[in-house]
Amino acid sequence: MLGDNDLCMKSNNCISEKINEYRSEVETMIQGFQRQILEQEHKIEELKNSKERELDTLFKDLLSVVDAYEKAEARLDEQYSDNEAVIKAKKRFSTSKKKLMEILRKNGVSEIPFPDGYAKMDDCQIVETEPDATKENDTIISIEKAGFRRNGRLLRLADVIVVKN
Repeated sequence: MLGDNDLCMKSNNCISEKINEYRSEVETMIQGFQRQILEQEHKIEELKNSKERELDTLFKDLLSVVDAYEKAEARLDEQYSDNEAVIKAKKRFSTSKKKLMEILRKNGVSEIPFPDGYAKMDDCQIVETEPDATKENDTIISIEKAGFRRNGRLLRLADVIVVKN
């Protein structure tokens, strides 16, 4: 026959085993919840990235409208620089283009600067080269088409003409 101490010991062991079982179940549930949280965070991040890519595509399309404004402006300058009606129309074009550029700026789109005057392959593509003994190689002679970034991400490379000796 078991004494009172033996029953108590068995009872304590039983309670300890039950506590360990419950602890293990709780830990498994916590791990499951943590896994679900990570999966949901990953899905949220994927959705954000997808929406950002969609916005980038939209802003690239808007940049093509800016290009069309610039081409039209250049053509008008070349062919009708002394026509008063064309000069007024050009001003209206210019106002629309400024509004469009302001919308782009408000949404984090900015022109890629070249403060030192040198072409950086991360920001531009060379469309033409010209020799110039007075300048170093890769010095930008002209920017044929501006490049743009949106919140640090490249939307479009700049097209540049550089010195190549």
